[in-house]
Amino acid sequence: MPMSHLLELDARDYKEFMLNIYDWLPFEVDRQTNQRSRKWMTHKGKFWYNDGLSLDALQFVPKTKKAEERKAMVANQTNLNNLERWFINNTNDGNRNNQLAKYAFALIDLGQDLASIQNNVLALNNKLDNPLEEAEVSSTIIVSATRKFHQKGEIDD
Repeated sequence: MPMSHLLELDARDYKEFMLNIYDWLPFEVDRQTNQRSRKWMTHKGKFWYNDGLSLDALQFVPKTKKAEERKAMVANQTNLNNLERWFINNTNDGNRNNQLAKYAFALIDLGQDLASIQNNVLALNNKLDNPLEEAEVSSTIIVSATRKFHQKGEIDD
């Protein structure tokens, strides 16, 4: 996982660090990998590079100000599941359309039916600090999600 810092953590802090990451991720993971002894091995034959931003490791390191701030934020969002929380925390006025579309596409990949996708996208939009107009969501994001939903159905058949 490309991270911003090289960390040297004892077993207890490593476990808490990994649990903090698991709570942040928008999907379920194998929580048994939170132990250093179960850390995965890498393959020596190939290297993968990330051109994007590295993960800010400091927000997950136990007993740091950033980690405590992140935990407080999560505690205030107990009404959200991990996927909703991830999108809420990574959506701002400049990327609302794109983020809501990605959320809709994630719901398609999770196998939700079209009515549930529409309801969940509208519900998440309403949870944003500055939601888009429902008409805009319906005429752009829902239309794109419907198209992708039907394309996926054709591929799966």
